Amino acid sequence: MEVFKQFGPGRISSVYFRVSFLILFMPFLLAFNSAEVLPEKGVSKKLAFERAEEISELRYSLHFSIPKERDSIITAKAIIDFNLRKIERIILDFRHESVCSVKSILVNGKKAEFIFSNEHVIIPERHILKGKNVLEIEFIAGNQSLNRREDLLYTLLVPDRSRTLFPCFDQPNLKAKFCLTLDIPDGWEGVANGNIKSKERTPDGRTRLMFSETAPISTYLFSFVAGKLQRTTQERDGRAITIFHRESDPKKLEQCGVIFDQIFSSLNWLENYTSIKYPFAKYDIVIVPGFQYGGMEHMGATLYSDRTMFIDENATISEQLDRAKLIAHETAHMWFGDFVTMEWFDDVWTKEVFANWFASQIVTPLYPEVNHRLNFINTYYPASYSEDRTAGSNSIQQELDNLSNAGLVYGNIIYNKAPIVMEMLVKRVGEENFRQGIQTYLRKFAYSNASWDDLIKILDSLSPEDLQSWSNVWVKKKGMPSYTSEIIEDSVVWKQFDPFGRGVVWKQDFSSIIVNDGKNRAIVPNTDGRGYGLFLMDSTSSLFLLKTFEQYKPKPQSDSGKSLSVIDDEVARASLLISLYENMLAGKILPGKFASSLLKYLQNEENTLLFTRAAGYLTSCYTTYLSGMGANSQLEQGLWQIVENSPAGQHKTIAFRAFTEISDSPEAASKVYEIWKNPSDFGYVKLSERDLMRIAYEMSIRFPEKYDEIFKLQLNRITNTDRKNEFAFIFPATSPLGTVRDSLFNSLLDERNREIEPWAASALGYLNHYLREKESLKYLKHGLEILPEIQKTGDIFFPRNWLRALLGGHNSLEAKNAVNEYLRSSENLHPLLRQKVLQQAHHLFRTGK
Repeated sequence: MEVFKQFGPGRISSVYFRVSFLILFMPFLLAFNSAEVLPEKGVSKKLAFERAEEISELRYSLHFSIPKERDSIITAKAIIDFNLRKIERIILDFRHESVCSVKSILVNGKKAEFIFSNEHVIIPERHILKGKNVLEIEFIAGNQSLNRREDLLYTLLVPDRSRTLFPCFDQPNLKAKFCLTLDIPDGWEGVANGNIKSKERTPDGRTRLMFSETAPISTYLFSFVAGKLQRTTQERDGRAITIFHRESDPKKLEQCGVIFDQIFSSLNWLENYTSIKYPFAKYDIVIVPGFQYGGMEHMGATLYSDRTMFIDENATISEQLDRAKLIAHETAHMWFGDFVTMEWFDDVWTKEVFANWFASQIVTPLYPEVNHRLNFINTYYPASYSEDRTAGSNSIQQELDNLSNAGLVYGNIIYNKAPIVMEMLVKRVGEENFRQGIQTYLRKFAYSNASWDDLIKILDSLSPEDLQSWSNVWVKKKGMPSYTSEIIEDSVVWKQFDPFGRGVVWKQDFSSIIVNDGKNRAIVPNTDGRGYGLFLMDSTSSLFLLKTFEQYKPKPQSDSGKSLSVIDDEVARASLLISLYENMLAGKILPGKFASSLLKYLQNEENTLLFTRAAGYLTSCYTTYLSGMGANSQLEQGLWQIVENSPAGQHKTIAFRAFTEISDSPEAASKVYEIWKNPSDFGYVKLSERDLMRIAYEMSIRFPEKYDEIFKLQLNRITNTDRKNEFAFIFPATSPLGTVRDSLFNSLLDERNREIEPWAASALGYLNHYLREKESLKYLKHGLEILPEIQKTGDIFFPRNWLRALLGGHNSLEAKNAVNEYLRSSENLHPLLRQKVLQQAHHLFRTGK
């Protein structure tokens, strides 16, 4: 514990001086109420809800002075004013690496003592008044969530990282108005939640930007970006939007037109659906190289990743849809998450489910040629199953004791299972009743907080259904149902069971059919794609479906009156393809048989969404189960035939990417290398800059003697400085020298070298490439042991991405034993973090090679 008085606290560097300090100020120490317990680290739920009861009319005025030098400190000042229901000590949240970071505090204009302990600044109640209070705090800003680079920095404060930047009440249910002032180097741009209301020169030659006050928002949504940025602006119907970026490729910048179209379209759709105008002052976006997520919904300063926004010139329809859905998702958050916010991060999924479900509706009119029911299934079901099938499965709504663990509730369950459950809810309530309920919900909790149960109460009043009981199973119970089936008197009888043995019953409706296959009858499950779970197939049914996929040929429209195959319908085909893959993972279908059938099917699939899904399943099956088993020759030949013969350009691209990923034979690898070396001579596929970067990594692993040559050639091809830096960071992970790879791995154990998390995860993934599985086993122990630090210092998706990169290329008994040993010896590992390990190690516990 550190105790400070106002004459300038400093670090106590010696034991002698520390003891003297404590003796000298013992009366001061005793002045604090010794009966009051110091709050625990982080932000406990108890503390947060106690503060929410007592504090109101909260406002922050923040001033950050940003130097040009990346390693220089950022001095700052916060003025925090609020009303207090009763006199009590004030507990602010502030996690800083230095105990000297708080320089002074004035409370209601007078100097005040304070304690800096357990990531909190505590001001005794004798300084506090009932009613209005004003705190003025001078401090050094924390660096953890500033994402500083040489000429760029941006805040990313979700879920509990505002307290790593400035002292605050860091909880979603204490909304506040924010006023921001930034002093930035000359030539930099500044972007924040509010509009720039004034701009002036400072005495030291910098630019001072003063931003307008925001509407009430949660601390995790406060944001600013400063750095060397370009801008482009469009205005439509009186609404102006600016895109800030660092892109230098003119062809990529042409995509700004599409991005603007989709933002304006999303805003119009949501205003029409909710009957509520956009609830904030402005809508600008910043496209950040190497951004940790796809996007982050800071109103007025929404951040996006350059990879997802500036897509390749040869982007597939899946990639185009992903960008459109991302834009719609972040825009939906303006109403669902920003305007109305969850009370606590155990309900963070509510903002994500709204964003994803509404995104699927918003995108529909933008792509009329797409089968959007198929797209919904293809987007959400496989991603949700990837975690829900595992021993680390979690419920959609999770218990959360402290916001320091809030990042661990994020994952595929809340992003992908939740929209599936939302769709079930809409069907139970009815579309018009649901819309009416949503409008009531937004009006009732405008600029405030609400829970999932608040919404269910509103919808319950509009529906005869018992929504609470339904919600208790689908939302509050982990796992997914498994089904077995049998034929009784020409009907399919399904038996549901709970894989966790609790006897949970998931109520849902789905279709299935019986097909006569010679002397046998096969059961074809979930043909409408409405069912969620593992539909276990007997050998007759799985062999029938594999044969049906092998023999699939699209029917000409002139044959529409003829008898249909069970997979002629695109939705049925998607649902059954997913079920076959899940059965393969469950050990019901041999990986070699699954891959062989899929390869034959790919030759004739015309739907690009289904083709992309099947190609992904094929490469996953190969790299996880079949590499080194002599199966690659057939797969390589089949994929190359598609590259040469497919009439669809996107299918050629997807097939070539898959071919590159599994090109383990010398012949295939040499073919890819020559194409990479002379891409202009390759007539089948136009390779993008990112394609060539990915191929360079793969070829460096396959041709260790060409490592230097590949690096120099590819680096010289890259035109954008940020992408050059990315390539130079990741490429050593492919080095033929174990000493170089070991050095890179050890560097990733240092937080400073993980600052750009997508680059760090990519490098770790190539270090643990499936072709170097044996050589990389030694990384597992330390890579797992550092996991709690990864969670503490990284952003919300980084623990999952770290584990996926670390474990994804492994499939050996030794790797399985390493994970088991780590879990056995880590008794104090947080349960949510243990779940992440079980989710990403799931393939190690399946029947493998």
